[in-house]
Amino acid sequence: MIDGVHVSPRRVIEDPRGDVLHMLKCTDEVFTQFGEVYFSKIHPGQQKAWRRHRVATSQLAVPVGVVHFVLVDDRATSPTRGVRADVTIGETSYALLTIPPMVWYAFENSGSLTAVIGSCSSLPHDPNEADRRELSDSAMPQLAGH
Repeated sequence: MIDGVHVSPRRVIEDPRGDVLHMLKCTDEVFTQFGEVYFSKIHPGQQKAWRRHRVATSQLAVPVGVVHFVLVDDRATSPTRGVRADVTIGETSYALLTIPPMVWYAFENSGSLTAVIGSCSSLPHDPNEADRRELSDSAMPQLAGH
């Protein structure tokens, strides 16, 4: 795994009326600080391009659907520089994915339903704080469906 990346199984409390899925507590070992929480959707077979945050830590969970994340470490001083990590999380493997600053990631919906991604960022959104690359960027690996 990439240095600083964590996949933490999350608690699911089953209830016949609808399950409760824990995402993140301030007492969790992987919690850094709170900036904002938002949700995004990704339709079946769709991909979202490469991004990395320069300062923010991203903490992601997929309570609906299944999403495959590809992460790449190109940090100059990282002990895992050059490592690619593939992480699939969702309803069947519910977990929290923690991505530290300066680690690239892209993702694709690998399920048959529109997936919902819950994101807790350590900082409020700032478009100048993130770097982006297209899916077709030859410096980045291909996603499974691309």
